[in-house]
Amino acid sequence: MLSFVAALRSRAVSGALGVMSIDISVLSARDLTLQKIGRNVVNFQKMEAMLKFVLTVGNFTGPISKTESLLNGNAKRVRSQPMGHLVEQAARALHSDPPKPPPDIAEIWFSHSFSLKDGGSQLPQWRREMRRVVKERNSLIHNMLAAWNPNSLDSSMALCKELDGQRERIISAYNHLESVVLAIRESHQELASQVDQIVSNILSERASDA
Repeated sequence: MLSFVAALRSRAVSGALGVMSIDISVLSARDLTLQKIGRNVVNFQKMEAMLKFVLTVGNFTGPISKTESLLNGNAKRVRSQPMGHLVEQAARALHSDPPKPPPDIAEIWFSHSFSLKDGGSQLPQWRREMRRVVKERNSLIHNMLAAWNPNSLDSSMALCKELDGQRERIISAYNHLESVVLAIRESHQELASQVDQIVSNILSERASDA
């Protein structure tokens, strides 16, 4: 998307060069508009990246010897998916029960789960809120910029107002996703600090049962 913003800047500069004299207020308004477009685009990019993070490492289960390949497989699966698909998958993943190991495991089994259900989050409401974010993103890319005239002060100011409104409409969902990512990272750090002791305990229990 950053190349998208660069193309807009090029368009605006080209338009300005075609005018013999242009008011400094128009140039300032145009630059401010480009900054706000870039800000919103980056916010949507970050939210998409956070959804991919959640889907890659939030919930997974498998034999401990295959943990790395499982995570790599998760990352590959979500790498090129559009934001709308990521939202639907994340909605289910964040409101699901913990994964269960099969009854006939032959080695140490590793599971990690993160759910919002215990905190009172409801899947329909969460999905609805994140779908609104996807609509806002699509509106920015496909609709909001079509009528913008970078050489018009009124056009730039109107778009700035619209972009600020859009940021306000998504900031709550942005902060929520950021808190989810932070919580998952903290759970990983806690698990990493205890994994040696956990494995040792499991091996000791197996040895005593043998």
